[in-house]
Amino acid sequence: MVLDDFYTVMESKLLEGQLLTVKVKIHEEHTVFNGHFPNFPVVPGVAMLQIIKNILEKHLQQTLFLKSSSSIKFLSLVNPHKENILFFGIHYTMENEVINVKTSTSFKDGRAVLKCNTTFVKNNPTKR
Repeated sequence: MVLDDFYTVMESKLLEGQLLTVKVKIHEEHTVFNGHFPNFPVVPGVAMLQIIKNILEKHLQQTLFLKSSSSIKFLSLVNPHKENILFFGIHYTMENEVINVKTSTSFKDGRAVLKCNTTFVKNNPTKR
C-alpha cells in the first residue's frame, strides 16, 4: 500500500448500501511531513485521494485504477499537529467495471476539507 503507516482507519460504516462513512487518524509524525512542509506540515492532497482509493479497495475487495477526477476542491489545509482526525463520506455507484464516486471530507466539527468526484475502474491488467 502506498503511504504505509500514514493513517489508521478508526471507524468505518456502510450506510444506505453505497455510502461509506470512515473516520481516519492521520499519523502526524509520518516522514511525508519532513518535506511537505518542514515546520508547517500539511497533508498532501494526493494523499487524501489515495486514502479514498484505499478505503474503496478494501471495501470492494478489488484493486482499483483512478480513471478520472473532476471538481476537486481542497477547502481547508490539514495540519496534522492541530487536527489529525478526518471524516470521509464516500458515495459510490457501480456500473460494470466503472465506479463513480462523490466524496466529502471534513474535520470533526464539520468544516469541509475536500470535495471531489472521481471515477475508478476495476484494475484488470489484461484489459489495459
